Amino acid sequence: MTKVLKKAARPRQTEEDLARGEIDRVNARLRHFRGVAVHVMDDALGIWRDLWEACQDLRSWEEILDDAPEPEGRIPAGGWTDFREKLHLLGTYLDYAKRLCEGSLEK
Repeated sequence: MTKVLKKAARPRQTEEDLARGEIDRVNARLRHFRGVAVHVMDDALGIWRDLWEACQDLRSWEEILDDAPEPEGRIPAGGWTDFREKLHLLGTYLDYAKRLCEGSLEK
């Protein structure tokens, strides 16, 4: 008889309560994912900024306009123009992924 009373004393969860609980658990996992992803994207953008700084053209604006060549030792395969373009594109993708994870794509 004690078992019957214990079962009767517990409030019974409705299907709506069970669904709400599952939604809350899924939302908590998504919030965790977003937090981890934002942290990873912040780190990736920091590294990209360091690389971008290291790759800036050391020539003066006059040398650039005069089309003076960069020192041979500094030119990567495919040339600096292609390398910088790809590096910039990487930064754009990382920034987009970060804003997507933050839920702030409107910016």
